[in-house]
Amino acid sequence: MKKTVIYLFSILMFLNACSGKSNDFSTSLESEYAPDMLAMSETKKSANTKPDLMPISNETDQTSEKIEKKIIKTANISAEVEDFKKARTALGALLKKYGAYVADESEQKNDYQISDELTIRVGAGNFDSLLNDVSGLAVHVNSKHIKLADVTEEFIDITTRLKNKKQVEQQYLEILKKAKTISEILQVNEYLRVIREEIESKEGRLKYLNSQVSLSTIYLSMYQNIESADYPNFGFKLLKAVEGGWDGILIFILGLVYIWPFILIVLFVVWLIIRYSKKRKQKQKQA
Repeated sequence: MKKTVIYLFSILMFLNACSGKSNDFSTSLESEYAPDMLAMSETKKSANTKPDLMPISNETDQTSEKIEKKIIKTANISAEVEDFKKARTALGALLKKYGAYVADESEQKNDYQISDELTIRVGAGNFDSLLNDVSGLAVHVNSKHIKLADVTEEFIDITTRLKNKKQVEQQYLEILKKAKTISEILQVNEYLRVIREEIESKEGRLKYLNSQVSLSTIYLSMYQNIESADYPNFGFKLLKAVEGGWDGILIFILGLVYIWPFILIVLFVVWLIIRYSKKRKQKQKQA
């Protein structure tokens, strides 16, 4: 009986030792190869010790209550003006009045039209007023298109994701302080590198959205048709044709001057051929 009890006691001690080794091995794997699992563990611990913190799943609702509507305003307008110079001067005054500026401009002029393509940036609050005043400079508005893009949902989503990623970054930093082996340090640093790249990407997108929301864009095409009385159609075209013909003659003469050595060679070859043919005919007659 005593032998049986001792035998059972030995078996229980052996199983307990195996279980302890298994737990140590599992802990070693978790600490060395899965820092993200440790981060989740740290999150659970902090949640248990700090019950006043809200769960991550509720952050979207809190963010949506704080963030107002995010609208990107864009307008395309094509307008004919009576006097291009006066209209451009008046436009400059309007830009100063509403605190706007020209981000890009391309002016063109031909025989029949003067035109200007402008990209104007203005504060969202002055968008409608500036657009109405710009339309007032025209004698005829050919087209006007206004687009309002609501990016509130994207803004909330990116803001929430950014907040969560910054929390994860802090958790990785805490894990890095507890790392003991080189492999643990290297792996946690790799996780930090990836999460920081994602944070920078989200911050860049938020910065772009804020810029587009705070400053609206007006694409303005402004032009003036030149009166036919200023440039008579037939006479002007005839004058241009004469000038073009004279320019062609000058170009031809200059071309001949450039290739005069080749012309001399060709003339010499032609003279030799003619001379040879004459001598041949004379010999044929004498024969």
